[in-house]
Amino acid sequence: MDSILSWDYAAMVFLNLGKYHNGGLDFFMWMNSQILIWLPVILMFIYVLVKNKKRDALAIIGMTIFVFLLCDQISSSILKPLIARSRPSRDPLVMNLLQYVNDYRGGLFGFPSSHAANSFGFAVFSALIFRYKPYSVVVMLWAALCAYTRLYLGVHFPTDIICGTILGVCVGFFCYWIYSKFLLRPTGYYVKSSDKTTSSGFLCSDILWLIWTLVVIEFILVFAGFNFW
Repeated sequence: MDSILSWDYAAMVFLNLGKYHNGGLDFFMWMNSQILIWLPVILMFIYVLVKNKKRDALAIIGMTIFVFLLCDQISSSILKPLIARSRPSRDPLVMNLLQYVNDYRGGLFGFPSSHAANSFGFAVFSALIFRYKPYSVVVMLWAALCAYTRLYLGVHFPTDIICGTILGVCVGFFCYWIYSKFLLRPTGYYVKSSDKTTSSGFLCSDILWLIWTLVVIEFILVFAGFNFW
């Protein structure tokens, strides 16, 4: 246990990138950690569901909300107060070795990371719904970036992120199992007949719009960050 804690402290200081913090990178990481910035992605996600799965869209949207509820409640309402591990920003052994953004320190407890759980929960569930490899790759990279921002901001240890990721992946698979077992209509199963449609019946072109929405937001954040260098 001592060796794990020692690694956690050392990795935290390294991954926080203290000496590399600057206005542009601070802006990029801070905005990636905010929920409202992803509203266009959420709206496009709903559009793709409604357009391609008129009968099953409501069930998928409901299960997506359930993914977020499970991830957030298990991490924030159960595990954080139960384990009661201080965030690095509030741990006297490491807090003064880190750099912060906008003087944000987060709440008292940080294990596991709710951001990591939520982002990977959504990534896994939506990837299983769409079954489109380009989307799966992009959404997993997006989830990893969202999780990493919490290290850069100095409010989570690496083990917080790792365990939050594991929680999110498990919840994503569990919620998809519930959806496929109890909510998916028989007509919801499709066999891929062309390169234009995924095996789950979604038009690849529609999912590409969702991918581009996510990617464009990231590019906007990168270019906007140049104003803060």
